[in-house]
Amino acid sequence: MPTQQMLVNIILIILFTNVLSIDNPRNVSESTLDIASDAAELKYLLHEIKSQSAKKFGIFSDSLIISGVEEMKKATFNDGTEASINRKVSDDLFENDILLNIEQAHEILTEVKNEKRLLKRQAQPGLKFMWTNKKISYVFGYNDYIWQQLIKRALSHIEEQTCIRFFENGPTYDKLQFIRGSGCWSNVGRQGGRQQVSIGYGCDSLGIVAHETLHALGLWHEQSRYDRDDYIRIDWTKIFRGTQSNFEKRTPVTSDNMDMAYDLGSVMHYGSKAFSTDWSSYSIVTKNSIYQQTIGQRRGISYKDAKMINLRYCMDICKNQLKCMNGGYTDPNNCQKCRCPTGYSGTLCNRVQASSIRSCNGGELRGTGNWKILTSPYLNAGINCFWRITAPADKKIELKFEKLNFPCSDVCDSYIEVKYLSDKTITGARMCCLPPTKSIITKEVGTDVILNFYGDASVQNGYHGFLVKYRILTEDESPVEGYLENLLTTTSPQEKGEWSAWGEWSTCSRPCGGCGTRIRVRACYPEHLKCDGDFQDTESCNQHVCKTIDTKKNQRCMGRLVMPCDLMEKLDFGTTRSSDSSKENDIPYLPTNSKNLHIVNKGKKLMNKRKKRFVDGDKQMEEESICEKKFSYNCPTNLLTINVDWKKPNDNYQIGMCCSGYKPNKSNVCVLV
Repeated sequence: MPTQQMLVNIILIILFTNVLSIDNPRNVSESTLDIASDAAELKYLLHEIKSQSAKKFGIFSDSLIISGVEEMKKATFNDGTEASINRKVSDDLFENDILLNIEQAHEILTEVKNEKRLLKRQAQPGLKFMWTNKKISYVFGYNDYIWQQLIKRALSHIEEQTCIRFFENGPTYDKLQFIRGSGCWSNVGRQGGRQQVSIGYGCDSLGIVAHETLHALGLWHEQSRYDRDDYIRIDWTKIFRGTQSNFEKRTPVTSDNMDMAYDLGSVMHYGSKAFSTDWSSYSIVTKNSIYQQTIGQRRGISYKDAKMINLRYCMDICKNQLKCMNGGYTDPNNCQKCRCPTGYSGTLCNRVQASSIRSCNGGELRGTGNWKILTSPYLNAGINCFWRITAPADKKIELKFEKLNFPCSDVCDSYIEVKYLSDKTITGARMCCLPPTKSIITKEVGTDVILNFYGDASVQNGYHGFLVKYRILTEDESPVEGYLENLLTTTSPQEKGEWSAWGEWSTCSRPCGGCGTRIRVRACYPEHLKCDGDFQDTESCNQHVCKTIDTKKNQRCMGRLVMPCDLMEKLDFGTTRSSDSSKENDIPYLPTNSKNLHIVNKGKKLMNKRKKRFVDGDKQMEEESICEKKFSYNCPTNLLTINVDWKKPNDNYQIGMCCSGYKPNKSNVCVLV
């Protein structure tokens, strides 16, 4: 695996490749000097961009910038995006995954120095950086079947939604070379000749590959748009010192928004904890809180992402443009129909999208002045349900979510998505944690609402999904929090449901320290009725004082290996031996005879196979079913050669004997101060 010092060398390789590929190459020594000069200039420009940006926050010392970046590299939490994976190689990248050329670096430095000139931008403007052919050649710079198949799937994913076509080992001079470099990164736009896209270890997801490929096609990050402050807020107190340049906004000099709306669900958007100093806090906060779990998704390109590419490259394909509805446009892959936003279908995007299974009971819903209830089916892997709620042309729609029961995460993998704005081309609010505290109301009269209930392919069955009430609002009516009058149900309002038995207690949120809690839940039956009381019960747990590890003593620490379940089944787990153990002890002593010699040789072969499995285990890490293997080791030790991460951020409890705000009492129990 390449080291973190590789990127400067890669810059040299890219420039060197371009020099060798020109028709009349100059003297090699002269070209080599130019290459070294260009690499040095680019590194200087990157430093100046960081320095100029940091000065806006009162940081004038290079040492402070460097120390902040070094602290960031030590962070271990993973937000599922390239920002986490690339921490150790960020010195040579802009916005943590962009490999700038010298011209781009000069333009961005000018923008950083002249912040007041900010205007619209997002795609790389001008013909210079556009690909001149819709058929783009690519080659692989690393021979691994599973890795190559992942990239091919991501390219097919882009092809399905755009007119761009990728050809392996194609004949064109300009081409992409996918390499297994350090981290995930790409140039922005066509550079001329062979340009590299790194899909390194840890970057093995379809969404990340698509993200880097869209960079190569000319797209910048969504949150660097000029208008981003209307949709998100950067919490500058939560990002590492010296990394402020990764949040700079830019101008039409480097990018073009193409008059499209800001998309919080774009695959090009940072995650909510990008460059965050604190695993429990967001560095990016959405202005509308119901969109918080929408940003940072790496499931695949959004409808708006694909439309950006099609507007740039594909408008000359269909001679006749259809009159598409609801933000659709003529499909460059089939000029006889429209390409529709998620939730719509039909030739002109005038119908609701079909659900994946009949039990969704999806389709058209009509709002009235009385509350109606919509309850989802149970959440299952791959489920994809759609509903459209409509109202009269002079009315608004109000929704109030009573229940949400999904796997909660910083970015929703399984969710209920609500598209209630008039612009249906952008991603709706994806929710998977707590229900919104306020009603969701359409901004304009006559706007319909699209609901998309989606289950990720790896989700465990059994989650209840959602329950939402909806109605239309009259012009003179204001929504009232908790408004329940005239609720339409199929039974009498006085009828009550019955609770099921309590489920098992969850694991404690903390292993010690006094502030840990655990929960258990119960269900109300039948589902359309209400039960008195709460569906969730919480209690304190693990109140004992945390043990402090004395690193001077040879104690045992606990760790874990996290891997796909099918890989775990194939691994042999033996004991750990020190590097100075004698070879005679590798296999238990046996008397020397022909039978026992056969056993010894067989044991050595098994050990060699075991070593190969550990070396090649990364090839199997794409499987979605994950298991863990716990182990112990001497701490500290020089023999630990794997990275051990916390199970959850809340497990980082060894900072003190008790949680913040707690102290140990005489009984060695953590109590509130």
